[in-house]
Amino acid sequence: MSWVPIVGDPLTVVARVLREPLWSFVAIVALAKVTRYPAVAGAVLSLM
Repeated sequence: MSWVPIVGDPLTVVARVLREPLWSFVAIVALAKVTRYPAVAGAVLSLM
């Protein structure tokens, strides 16, 4: 859920405060942000 507007930023801050290891944190956030675009595209295409 790190890609969700408003909700995602606090989630990433909490993960860092809880000392999530950097590389797993980066991998999880990157994966979430990469999957964001197909989700947005699918939502837009379903409205057309």
